[in-house]
Amino acid sequence: LTSRRSCSWTAIRDGVIEASINHEKGYVQSKEMIDIYSTREPQLAFHQRISFCLDIHNMSVKAMRFPPKSYNKDLESAEERREREQQDLEFAKEMAEDDDDGFP
Repeated sequence: LTSRRSCSWTAIRDGVIEASINHEKGYVQSKEMIDIYSTREPQLAFHQRISFCLDIHNMSVKAMRFPPKSYNKDLESAEERREREQQDLEFAKEMAEDDDDGFP
């Protein structure tokens, strides 16, 4: 009898069943079952899951470190790049001409 009581008490305590133990008369009285879907509990559980996913998304976006606009100052513009490439081509032509001068 004691093992039955402890088993019932453990199941009630752990939330496996919703019931109460009547020690005087020696029986377990289960509580009335409610239709869980007529309550707000499923909606709240769904909301909690969605909030968790959105929080993870927001933290991920914040974790991506985009460089500040001040880093763009160090980058050369398209015009500066064209000038640099033109200078590189001219330098390469000069080097090619200098190499040809020493050979017949």
